[in-house]
Amino acid sequence: MKKLILLFSLSLLCSAMLFGQCLPDRHSSTWFDAWISCETSDNPNELRGPSHWIEYDFNQIRYLNELKIWNINDPEMVSYGAQNIMIDYSEDGYNWQEYGQVVLPMAPGKNTYEGDEILNFDNLRAKKLLITILDNYGGECSGFAELKIDIDTTKVDDDNICISADIFPNPFKNETNVILKEKCLGDVLIGIEDIVGQVVREETVINLYETMTINTKDLKSGVYFISFRSGDFITRYKVVKN
Repeated sequence: MKKLILLFSLSLLCSAMLFGQCLPDRHSSTWFDAWISCETSDNPNELRGPSHWIEYDFNQIRYLNELKIWNINDPEMVSYGAQNIMIDYSEDGYNWQEYGQVVLPMAPGKNTYEGDEILNFDNLRAKKLLITILDNYGGECSGFAELKIDIDTTKVDDDNICISADIFPNPFKNETNVILKEKCLGDVLIGIEDIVGQVVREETVINLYETMTINTKDLKSGVYFISFRSGDFITRYKVVKN
């Protein structure tokens, strides 16, 4: 199992050299840029039984909005792509609630594929999200290539707040500064995650009232989250690298 959990157009300037910029959400058509499940396993939601599934753990309550999915796009494996999926969510990380069943379009198997906007959760409160594939487009295995969820970072649960920080400048280019202003009991670890929750900078300890300068020259332009963790408490700040 793999844990995964965003434009501008150039219009008339498109050419062979600028093709990637003209299609900023395009997706690879190779099979290894995907999550593929060929054997069922016990589902975290016992109601679903053994199945093909993937779980996203946000570590704390998040407010979910637009869901976009890129299906399996390998020209020889588009039939592996998920068709009907069931979405469940959990607010406490243990008990599941059914959100509903939705249909994913089949990918075209072309490198111009830019995914599909599936639905809008309208600020659904969730700590975990569970996607179970009910059937696919006829292939022996099942899966999809990539998922993106827009999260409203302006909404937070007061119970989750025991860490606060200042981050400047934001947006930034080659470096940004962080000052830890408030913390929970115990050490606070600071790290950086990309927009899908993958760690791009390992955690390190940051001290209260300390100004830490983070070198970001190695990061690509885009949206990131600077995370602060103290035990089970996690606070994330959305930042942008130009």
